[in-house]
Amino acid sequence: MATTALFDARRRAVMLAASQRWRVQPPDTKAQAVSPSQQSRFDARRASLVHAGELMAQGRLPVFIERKMGATLDWVTTPTSEAARMAGRPVARIVANADPRVEPVGFATGFLISPSVLLTNWHVFPDAGSARGTGANFLHEQGDAGVARGVTFELDPDALFHADDALDYAIVAVKPTAVTGELLSSLAFLAVNGSSAKILPGMPIRIIEYPDGGAKRYATQNCRLLDLRDDGFLRYETDTAEGSSGSPCFTEIWEVCGLHHASIPRTRGDDVLNKDGSVWAPGQPDDGIDWIANEGVRISAVVRALASIRPGDASATRLLGELLVGTVDPADDVSKLATAPEDVSGVRPANLLKGSAMDGVTMNFSGPVAIYIGGRGEAAIAVPDATETTVAPEKTLRFDPNYDDREGYDPGFLGNGLLVPVPTVSAAREGEMFKENGAITVLKYHHYSLAMNAQRRLQMWSAANVDYDPARRTTNGRAFFGTDRWIGDPRIPARFQLADADVYGPAGQIDRGHIVRREDSAWGDTPTETEFANSDTFHWTNCTPQHAAFNRSQPGKRWDGVNGLWGGFENHVQKNLQTGDTRACILAGPVLAADDPSQDFGTGPVQVPLVFWKVVVVGNLDSEGARSLRSYGFLLSQKDVVDRFGVEFAAGEFARFQVSLATISEKAGVVFDAALISADTTAG
Repeated sequence: MATTALFDARRRAVMLAASQRWRVQPPDTKAQAVSPSQQSRFDARRASLVHAGELMAQGRLPVFIERKMGATLDWVTTPTSEAARMAGRPVARIVANADPRVEPVGFATGFLISPSVLLTNWHVFPDAGSARGTGANFLHEQGDAGVARGVTFELDPDALFHADDALDYAIVAVKPTAVTGELLSSLAFLAVNGSSAKILPGMPIRIIEYPDGGAKRYATQNCRLLDLRDDGFLRYETDTAEGSSGSPCFTEIWEVCGLHHASIPRTRGDDVLNKDGSVWAPGQPDDGIDWIANEGVRISAVVRALASIRPGDASATRLLGELLVGTVDPADDVSKLATAPEDVSGVRPANLLKGSAMDGVTMNFSGPVAIYIGGRGEAAIAVPDATETTVAPEKTLRFDPNYDDREGYDPGFLGNGLLVPVPTVSAAREGEMFKENGAITVLKYHHYSLAMNAQRRLQMWSAANVDYDPARRTTNGRAFFGTDRWIGDPRIPARFQLADADVYGPAGQIDRGHIVRREDSAWGDTPTETEFANSDTFHWTNCTPQHAAFNRSQPGKRWDGVNGLWGGFENHVQKNLQTGDTRACILAGPVLAADDPSQDFGTGPVQVPLVFWKVVVVGNLDSEGARSLRSYGFLLSQKDVVDRFGVEFAAGEFARFQVSLATISEKAGVVFDAALISADTTAG
């Protein structure tokens, strides 16, 4: 395949396009100068990573996001450091045939950016057909005994494939087992993120590649970044060769910052020139060309593009979501620690939920800046309660001892005669519910109610009244309530409630995820009412196992402070209830699917839900002053936690997350009142 005319033609077209960009806007002193805003963003991000190193040294790093590393290359056959070696493991030589009986023939480079997805160039794989039958050959590198053959995995474009000619990138799924039986999970992957402040002009930029289809090489010398372009490209001085297409570009601390795609030749019109001034002809060796520089695609631009993909089937959606979960910038998490930390209560032991998309989500820092990210199955960091530094240890949550007086959810909370009834449960799922005297038990709390699925020991649905009127909220912050602590609801047997010993303690990457959000419920007409309403959200009945990167909001400039799924969308709802009518009714719960992954942590098998639903209902004021219901239903997947909700109670660019209430009913087994169905904004 590497020698076909079509491949050569695509490669030449990309090369000429890079040359044209160079002619139109070559790097100059002004382009290479670092602006004050660039320097400020870079310094702030680097300071966050330094802070992370300090927290790591203290054993207080409550961050569980996957990140990755990088390398560069001035033609050395062995890695220059352990970080470079780790960065090189997920980098593959793309070979024309995955058949183990055939000697692999390399023609390009690619690298894993999730446990199952490889990134390379569009000009390598312009369509799914061109990837079919090819392989990713890892670990083909120099060792003590010579060049290792490596391990080859067949690419699987039928599971996931997407290519973009404008940015010259392609993603393709990789089969989990090699043609010789090895597991892809043993290689880890290079996590990518959307930060545009990872590197500045003049800094070194490194590449790991398979030049000329041969063994792995590391380019780490004479590799200066020339400029960062706003159109999604970057230019640099780093050694590459034919076969380097699709290689990862790294910063000096081994973060992926680019996707190499073309060397820039000196041209005259559309003619490529040799060093002696003659015209280079296709088929001639590349080493005679008068190369000016190299060009890559900024990884931040690729991440933005990936977030807009809408796969056509469930399998591709799952794989893309698994990819996107790792694209959160770790510096955003670290900087958040200086303000208001998310719920990270308790020490996180080293066990992970193995065998699911949540494997291997860890983050380690070595020294002040170097980032080392664990692959699937590596130990998580043990972290003490993040609230210990901001909350007096003698004060913990105080619960209302009188369970008989809890008023529960109010269907008429929105006023103006508008009613938002609680969901019911479909006939097919009713047998799973916790019941008393033959009827489903509805547990009432301050400002919300819920019903429990007895088989799964998790709530089936909850319904909450939310009011963000400042007059009904404390201004003392979270410290006013005391240290978080979770308790069982004494009104139902403990065996129907998942607790720390069942999953949250031993599962290192799993948060105690609120379904009814603490901030949503923490309001009232008196300080005591507000305090008790806040505490009521810390019952195990309101808790579900949620991956840390799904549960926690991730503030960042790119998404205007909201760049999470569960936590980010909750923040967005709060933001939209700050002015005007501050009230809403929020119905929510997990989709308790039969095929959810299961893990036994010592007290019996626990199935972890992968999808969650949320319905936001507000009163809409029309031009004549009349109010009517508007309901917005969303399905949020733990395998798709990187796309960010920027909605203002309209789906907009995030339409792929908004679904009809009928879809939620079908998947979750809950039934919504006809008034909410008719108010569904997806109708029509």
